[in-house]
Amino acid sequence: MRVPSLSPRRAPRLAAAGVALAAALAGAVVAAPGSAAPAPAPAAAAASPALAGLKVLLTNDDSARGLDAGYGTDGKGLYVLRKALCAAGADVLVVAPWSQQSGAGARMTSPGFAPVSMTVQAVTPPAAYAGDCAGSPSAGAVFGVCVAAAPCSSTTPSGSPADAVNIALKRFAANYWPAGPDLVLSGTNFGQNIGATLNHSGTVGAVVTAHEYGVPAIAFSAEVPRDLAQIPNVPFAATADFAVKLVTALRKRNALTAGLVLNVNHPFVGAGETLGKAVQADVGYSSDLGLTFLDDVPATGGTYRLVAGAPATETRRNADTTALARNDIPVTALDGDWGRPMPIQVSLVIGSLK
Repeated sequence: MRVPSLSPRRAPRLAAAGVALAAALAGAVVAAPGSAAPAPAPAAAAASPALAGLKVLLTNDDSARGLDAGYGTDGKGLYVLRKALCAAGADVLVVAPWSQQSGAGARMTSPGFAPVSMTVQAVTPPAAYAGDCAGSPSAGAVFGVCVAAAPCSSTTPSGSPADAVNIALKRFAANYWPAGPDLVLSGTNFGQNIGATLNHSGTVGAVVTAHEYGVPAIAFSAEVPRDLAQIPNVPFAATADFAVKLVTALRKRNALTAGLVLNVNHPFVGAGETLGKAVQADVGYSSDLGLTFLDDVPATGGTYRLVAGAPATETRRNADTTALARNDIPVTALDGDWGRPMPIQVSLVIGSLK
């Protein structure tokens, strides 16, 4: 696959973003298991929490209700990240889908020829996370978005991650912050979003939507181990800790700017393995899910079964897929934009049409 060259408009902006990201990653130090902890900061420097005063809109592509507290497939990562952010001093408001929306991409509800009812309904956090943000101005308020008139119920269609960000940034978040949030975070997702797969990710779709509003945004995902017995050990806590370190470093570098869109994936580190380092990576060409269809269907139609398979071989250098496989933490800068330079042959054809 040929990689298109950057347009002159985009190249300086991405180059500047890359410099800021490199500096921030250098500041977001990750200690490998068994390594010495960094020296404690002086008492005077520790007086103010690292993210004090930072207004964070938090979303995900799972349920705001955190219905699966065991394995964490449905919102546990969001609550672990919420806890870490509030502990670091951030003011966190959660507006997320009412129910599971994995794979929703950037899908957004359209009103068509008549208004569509969309409800932002308060959610009581799971008991394990109830008091995590009690001291913050917004008290860590949590809301789910459904596509219906109130109240949302177990059978109500859910808003998508893009819907949640859209309704929060356009209207709802102003109830808490008249000037809006400083940052949108999406995650932590149950499962990695790397390579071609991230194009279809609701977690990533949420931050691309935030980019449309000019709000800096970062998506966080935690790798699911291939060994099903290890599923309860998806690294939500480690991902949340890294998220706080990264956001803190970006803030110190004044890098939380309107053009910032990042995708971060934290590896699952198995027994005998070592956590790597945070690295800048490019979006890989491989699909990590390796989706494939079983069965044969005749020309008259029929039913296939869709299953996950082996990931395709990665062919791109410095890919996020490769970095995650070696237990590094790939951080990918996205442009939040489907545009690209027009191929000269196509440009000539268009110019010749009347």
